[in-house]
Amino acid sequence: MKKKISVIMSLLLVCSMLGACGSDQAEDNKTNDTEQTENQESEAADPEADGEFTEEVTLDVAMMWSLDSTTDAKSYALNRAIERLEKDYPNITINYDGSVHDDYQTIMMTYAAADTLPDVFNVKGSWIPGMVENGQLGTIDEFLEQDKEWGDGFSEDMLFDMKYDGHYYGAPFQDLCCSLIVYNKEIYDSVGYDHFPEDWDELLDCFTKLKDAGYVPLGMGNSGQWVANSCMFGAFGDRGAGNSWYDDIMNGTGDGFLDENMLLGVEKMAELAEKGFMNSNMNSIDQFEVMPPYINEEYASYVDGSWTFGTLIATAGDDQSIVEKSGVAVFPTFDGAKGEYPATPGGSAWGQAYNANLTGAKKEAARIFIQYISDEQWCLDLAEKGDFGGQSVEYDYGQTSPILDAYVSLKESAAKTPQYDCHFDTSVIDAMNTGFQELLLGEIDAKEWGKRVQEEYEMTLE
Repeated sequence: MKKKISVIMSLLLVCSMLGACGSDQAEDNKTNDTEQTENQESEAADPEADGEFTEEVTLDVAMMWSLDSTTDAKSYALNRAIERLEKDYPNITINYDGSVHDDYQTIMMTYAAADTLPDVFNVKGSWIPGMVENGQLGTIDEFLEQDKEWGDGFSEDMLFDMKYDGHYYGAPFQDLCCSLIVYNKEIYDSVGYDHFPEDWDELLDCFTKLKDAGYVPLGMGNSGQWVANSCMFGAFGDRGAGNSWYDDIMNGTGDGFLDENMLLGVEKMAELAEKGFMNSNMNSIDQFEVMPPYINEEYASYVDGSWTFGTLIATAGDDQSIVEKSGVAVFPTFDGAKGEYPATPGGSAWGQAYNANLTGAKKEAARIFIQYISDEQWCLDLAEKGDFGGQSVEYDYGQTSPILDAYVSLKESAAKTPQYDCHFDTSVIDAMNTGFQELLLGEIDAKEWGKRVQEEYEMTLE
């Protein structure tokens, strides 16, 4: 793919973070030549002072999408955004490094540790506190104010995951529901269920019948470790304990990860695996590898987030019959649950961010690019491929696929709860994720999982 912009597809990008420098205001006794020089430097620091940004700028950009993917909606939207940027601002060059989600998280943590973050990148909500404290992440507050039409397009719910200490540090580029079950309605109907089960006894009965009929009732791809946390525990923890538990964790109050109501949800997760209702290789395949066995009707359903629709539609290809007979649901409630139902964790989770070291023309170029990869057109491009951007747009999702209509209807009726792994300390998230892999293999129980995570959590309170 040849573009006027430069695209570097390597695992490690070379981050040359050389910010444009402004100058101090001239003192009264300066010469006219000095004043003229300082005025020129001031204009460079404010590239739109004359109403047009023409500075030649190169931005090093790292994100969790390749530019040549044929199944990723965000890859499609990113290509379109870069094309728009190239046309409107030929003076801005993008050096791009793309990698898949799971690899991206590892790579970015390496960059952060070495203090070599790129100029513009995807930031996860849970990364924000550490990067801000280390002086690595710039606030987008002024960006939101500078272009009110764009800034006002983000609701407070969307900005919630990007907020820290009263400031915003990422522009939301997606609107997620993070715990969804995609299920084959014909297969469910064949075992006597014309709907997805709405309580725990129904679920166990339905899954037993599906298993007896030769299907894997619930597929999951958790090789990256995070899916069990985001897509299962995000729902089950809230079902068990309700929103108050999240508040207690963030405030350092309550019983933490020893909370009995929250652990009730963890027990329900473990029960699904113990009864053989989930694929035994769940920790060996990723979120994309779970789709072929679903499309081939080996799995009766699978758990993922709303990002799955665009990939499922693209992976199914010319034969959309499996997608057309798919339904969308959330996990049911259970006895003793304190949380809302129906509900799903969600929000923006990630945002478009920039390196705090950027100044002058480079910072302005970053602002412009961040807008292009989060604005209304970005959201419309995502919608075209079955995905949802961070701003609300008018779009007939049914023209893309009927499964999107079903999802929109569910989204409107289900409560949105906090996404734990976008807010908890990263060390706590790591302990949760590792523990979930062991829990779902039957190597530890819910109480042991809670004990281990609690030990890590208490270290963050010291």
